[in-house]
Amino acid sequence: MKIAVNTRLLLDNKLEGIGWHTYEILRRMAAAHPEDSFYFLFDRPYHPQFIFGPNVHPLVLPPPARHPLLFYIWFEWSVYRALRRIKPDVFYSTDGFLSLRTSIPTLLTVHDLAYHHFPEHLPWVMRTYYQQMMPRFVRRANHLITVSAFSKKDLIARFNVLPEKITVAYNGLRPVFHSVDASEKQTVRDEVSAGQPYFLYVGSMHPRKNIERFLEAFSRFKDQDSQKIHLVLAGRMAWKASSIKSKLDRHSYRDYIHLTGMIPDEQMARLYRGAIALVYPSLFEGFGMPALEALASHTIPVLSGTSSLPEVGGEVAIYVDPLQTSSILNGMLQALNHDAHDAGWVKKADEQVNKFSWDESATLIYQELLNLSGR
Repeated sequence: MKIAVNTRLLLDNKLEGIGWHTYEILRRMAAAHPEDSFYFLFDRPYHPQFIFGPNVHPLVLPPPARHPLLFYIWFEWSVYRALRRIKPDVFYSTDGFLSLRTSIPTLLTVHDLAYHHFPEHLPWVMRTYYQQMMPRFVRRANHLITVSAFSKKDLIARFNVLPEKITVAYNGLRPVFHSVDASEKQTVRDEVSAGQPYFLYVGSMHPRKNIERFLEAFSRFKDQDSQKIHLVLAGRMAWKASSIKSKLDRHSYRDYIHLTGMIPDEQMARLYRGAIALVYPSLFEGFGMPALEALASHTIPVLSGTSSLPEVGGEVAIYVDPLQTSSILNGMLQALNHDAHDAGWVKKADEQVNKFSWDESATLIYQELLNLSGR
């Protein structure tokens, strides 16, 4: 089988949710099916680490697509022409966008519909692009992949898609995220928070992630804190982050807050293992990888009880109302009293983590590619 793939979000040292999904699925697929040819379509020079085997053929198609006008040009001209030249059996697009012009059978992954639920969190031009194009993309796709049962229900409700047109292929866990003995916890704290315990947030920082309410909750927590507890925010500043930066600059306990920016997986894994808890009060998630990474590290996650997060956290997370600062604060206080060494909780956390497998998802997605190819 000849498979063309949109790999524009495979970016060296810049992989985030969709990029990691693309990476983990494709490297398994290419290794498991050496008889197939994979044509990876990049929009800029690529790193050799993303060429997973001799059956992977990279193509760089200009222009770099990071703006709606450039999205249109890339998919409807550059990708369209490349597909005509390659003549693949199927086109697999992993980031929610596709080429409307091509007649090649297309498998499309739509991770979430955050743009629909929180349009105010996007710049006008990006919001308009999503609102105009996503209905067309969903209709054009021959089959859809999404990453949670919540997102599948959302797609059905929003676009009146037949359930059989959508396959749920969960995100999985990278091996670097795991638990260790308690001795490392203090070492990590010595490095990142002056030796003190800390709460952790992982992810990009923009309005949908609810960082401002979290910062308010942390301020109220510190007003009653006698343990000198810190906060570590691990991730990049994304669009519309000016109000977050302003709140950070004016925060009453700014000296207790540490920003890491984007960091390597190994360093991120150590942050999980050193934390009291992951606090992830996001307003909306299609999956929520940090919740799974925290559980694998035997660090309790404090999660919004909304969208897909209860699906990922199961019965072993603490849930809060993301719209109520007092609820986030109560979740943090509850986590402070959690015993991370409780054997019953650890067993349940491991069982929850084991529900999610990159291998299983890669198999599901490959089967859909086979179905579309007619083989």
